[in-house]
Amino acid sequence: MKFAWRLLLIVGIFIAVLGAGSDFLLPSTSPGLNLPQLLIIVAGIAIMFCALWLRRAKLRSRGFSGARKAMLKAALITLATLILLEIVLGFWGRPTYFPRQLPEQNVREIPWGICDELGCRKRYEAVLDACAAGYLAGIRCVINRDGFGDTDEFVVAADFPQRDRILVMGDSYTRGFHADVGMSYVDRLEAELPDAVIWNVAEPGTATNQALLSFAGIAPRLKPQLSILGFYMNDFPENLVPKDMSLRLIDDEGKQYFVTRFEVDRWGNPVELPAEVVYAYLAVGATPPTSEWERLLGITHLGTLALRTLDYVLGLDGEDLSFERQKRVTRAYLAQLRDDVAAMDSQFLVLLIPRVTDLNAPAVPYRTAVQLFEELRIPYLEAKHVLEAADYSDHWNTEGHQKVGAYLSECVIAFFESGDLTDCTNVVIPE
Repeated sequence: MKFAWRLLLIVGIFIAVLGAGSDFLLPSTSPGLNLPQLLIIVAGIAIMFCALWLRRAKLRSRGFSGARKAMLKAALITLATLILLEIVLGFWGRPTYFPRQLPEQNVREIPWGICDELGCRKRYEAVLDACAAGYLAGIRCVINRDGFGDTDEFVVAADFPQRDRILVMGDSYTRGFHADVGMSYVDRLEAELPDAVIWNVAEPGTATNQALLSFAGIAPRLKPQLSILGFYMNDFPENLVPKDMSLRLIDDEGKQYFVTRFEVDRWGNPVELPAEVVYAYLAVGATPPTSEWERLLGITHLGTLALRTLDYVLGLDGEDLSFERQKRVTRAYLAQLRDDVAAMDSQFLVLLIPRVTDLNAPAVPYRTAVQLFEELRIPYLEAKHVLEAADYSDHWNTEGHQKVGAYLSECVIAFFESGDLTDCTNVVIPE
């Protein structure tokens, strides 16, 4: 019975303290006590008084029945206080962690993509039909019969042994999104080396696990002397989920949506979600919950406070809790790709693609990527040395692509002239 009132006292203290600090946790709040905070604090104090009342009531029965009654009273007092607090907070119209109402619109998956032993790519005939119907345009209509965004067919020619051969892997940056058609950094590389064979197997929305598959499937045809990976910071979280993570949806009005099939929870575990659920949350600008209990908790105000508290605690070190796992998985993929490239008697070079915020102050993912390349003795080239904020429009714009393409070309030309990468700047050379 002493346990009952002490437990109730601890709960009350916790709620009061949480209320005092909630201006740092709840959305749309500012430092300084406000009325919703005061209500939370008062609720915590009320529970503390109830705990003291239980103590003074001298419920000293040593039997199981007395203890059960005390525990029941403590539970009922706590539950009633929390329910009342939830109702009162609801009247203030404060936002919850997850929206309570979602739009009711029908979406369906567009079968333009395929994921198999070559990784994820597009269906050639499906993309041609979509382009003819006007669903796709521009660079998205550049595709070869293998389903990759390259104007060249991946067919081995008789003169390949006499030509320089390069395989380029990556995501939407390497695919050339937001550059004019024919003006991506890979296109600039091709212009600077007109006699070389350059195959681009980049696929938007993918990561290093995709590069492993596409290299294994395409490199034996090309037998590249140089293999280039465009590495962007979202490779870290995307390496945690299966390669077929991306979906393209279309609604009843013909509007298209590019969504992710998987979400990663706070502990770095990939969780597959129905496409309709992903779309519904994205339509209201929210991230989908990774489980039903999380959704039920997050549509309440007190549950919102609990989830915000958890986010705050997990973020105290400045990183997501899952980042260490992201780092380990990405390191393993990079090591495997490095070894696969070496087994093909090819040289490996990584083009490190920065976020715009990394240009002046590299963040943890960027610094971690550099650390991994140095640990694994993987040569890398930092694109940030030739970029500025004006070169970004979500991705790089055409000018940004051209700058990076020229920068990369200098390194590649030097490689084919000397046979190694020692003439490239900002490159770590394996011992």
